[in-house]
Amino acid sequence: MRPRRRGAPSGSRLRAVPARSRVTVRRGSSAPRLATLAAALRQSRDALGRLEGELDALLTALRDPAVAADAAAADRLRGALKAAGSALAGIGRG
Repeated sequence: MRPRRRGAPSGSRLRAVPARSRVTVRRGSSAPRLATLAAALRQSRDALGRLEGELDALLTALRDPAVAADAAAADRLRGALKAAGSALAGIGRG
């Protein structure tokens, strides 16, 4: 029979958890942050779709010599590019 180890009683083996440990700190809900991110993703998807549409229209005009290029195409493309850039930047902030 093995001799019993002498030491602290078994009740003191439990570690006390600090009052502000990672386990006990409560954080707010992540739902508002997720909603903001989802809105930013939706906005960027729409902006990229608009940009894709403008590029497709421009390529179609360039491929067909019979079709005259729209005078406002460059402005629309520039606007779509700016909207896509700001929408993608919004994802990083979300």
